[in-house]
Amino acid sequence: MSGRFHNQLLRARLSRTQGGFLLAFTPPNPSLDPRFMAAGLYELASEMERRSHDLGARWAITVEPWSGRILIETVEGEKADVDQFVANLIRDLELD
Repeated sequence: MSGRFHNQLLRARLSRTQGGFLLAFTPPNPSLDPRFMAAGLYELASEMERRSHDLGARWAITVEPWSGRILIETVEGEKADVDQFVANLIRDLELD
């Protein structure tokens, strides 16, 4: 683990979309301030961008703080790589 992102509030659920993958997050406390949730999502997206760069990945990462989601839009031939990338991310950052 890189040690940059320290998860204390997010739990992820992964699903596939037509263009890639969707990580949907739920806070442990429904009354969590939306700005705090958004800050956590942006920190996580930053960690994802660093890891993607290290892999030489071409997928795009988009944050939707209003819906508590991060989208990963893949290019042809990278879906299997994203599966492993997300599995490692969820494990390393204790997002399950």
